[in-house]
Amino acid sequence: MSSINEHPTFEYSQPQDYHFSHDSVFLAREVFEMYRDEGLTPAACLDLCSGCGIIGLDFLFHNQKERGVVPRSFDFLEVQADIYQEHFDKNVAHVTDPKTVIKFIPENYDVLQSAHYKNQYDLILCNPPYFHKDQGTLSPSEFKNRCRFFLDSDFANLMRGIENSLRPGGRAYVLLREQRQHGWSAFHLAGQHLSAAMSLEILGDIRGTSLLEIRKASI
Repeated sequence: MSSINEHPTFEYSQPQDYHFSHDSVFLAREVFEMYRDEGLTPAACLDLCSGCGIIGLDFLFHNQKERGVVPRSFDFLEVQADIYQEHFDKNVAHVTDPKTVIKFIPENYDVLQSAHYKNQYDLILCNPPYFHKDQGTLSPSEFKNRCRFFLDSDFANLMRGIENSLRPGGRAYVLLREQRQHGWSAFHLAGQHLSAAMSLEILGDIRGTSLLEIRKASI
């Protein structure tokens, strides 16, 4: 895939110390095109590990501009709210639409395993940390480390939260970086932490990162 974004949206506000990856904008566009081509509009969506909201807000922007239809609600869940929320608030001004209720949730994704979030979302978009804390040298910056490494929780709980919070028939799209040099496969681990109600498929890659589709069986 080209590293040039052929579908720009708006100028993002983001922390000076850690800029979003272009993987995020390509993920938003890829999922938008899939849903557009299938004629689907999810009602309740979540940008998981959202940072300043780039994936979800790009997805909303494309829907507003090219389809004229938007989800009923869109949540943005991010544990480092002290850094990201001010940037999120600036970015969300570019996609305000009274038909979509937008909410920033300053929580760890472990909260998605609670009863409150059970069967909550039709669509989850996620560009999570890629590394376990023993898979590389940590930065002096705690902020950067929490963006890159699973420190606040772990990959297993990320998968369990996705399963619990997806509605039957819902889908999640997650970027996974395989860590075979460290002796494990992200795709294999995802399957281990999800129940038989969930199906997994690698749809391809985005700039060298695997795009995982997770579907929850319909009732």
